[in-house]
Amino acid sequence: MSLSGASRANPTVKAILGGTFNPPHKGHIGAALKAADEIGVNHVHLMPCKLAPHKSVGVSESHRVKMIELCAQNNDRLIPELIELTLPSPSYTVKTLRALKEKSDDTICFFIGADSLYNLNKWYEWEDLLDYCHLVVMRRDDEKFSPSPAIQAWLDCHVTNDKNVIHAKPAGHVVLTNTPLFSVSSTEIRDVLASAATSEKVGYAKQFKC
Repeated sequence: MSLSGASRANPTVKAILGGTFNPPHKGHIGAALKAADEIGVNHVHLMPCKLAPHKSVGVSESHRVKMIELCAQNNDRLIPELIELTLPSPSYTVKTLRALKEKSDDTICFFIGADSLYNLNKWYEWEDLLDYCHLVVMRRDDEKFSPSPAIQAWLDCHVTNDKNVIHAKPAGHVVLTNTPLFSVSSTEIRDVLASAATSEKVGYAKQFKC
């Protein structure tokens, strides 16, 4: 049953950014914090995704968690959210959101990039996502926003320009935000760290710390 028709007074809004986070960096964190500012939310919860056993990312789950914890130590606006790592496989976003709602009555704002939005109709039970959350789409300032006709039709039914709705209703809406471009990727960082001397690794890690 959809929760979107209800309204509440003074809900707690929980912003969540999911990802592999191998490693987390300003490209992830800076955009999410800017989007959080746009919707009037102070904290962003970093949620590492659970990986299938056959998918290797070259780093252990515990190390990904440690990197997120270090980010949170460096920035008091960041909070680790590890629930997905505790859930049974296979891992799907809609199942994680459902588990979060069973855990608390917090309003969930689930952050995704525009590239994820474009492929949203390929996600497992994607049409049920808004039963459990608001989606906050982070659009990069330098990119043309170009969803497919099917996604655009879905957006037309759910998108809102009133960001206050996030604080008034528990789920059911999509908010589009504009975020600055941080020209760095996890792949770039891993490639540099793999070939760098120890001193260079430390300097590079500091450059891209959360």
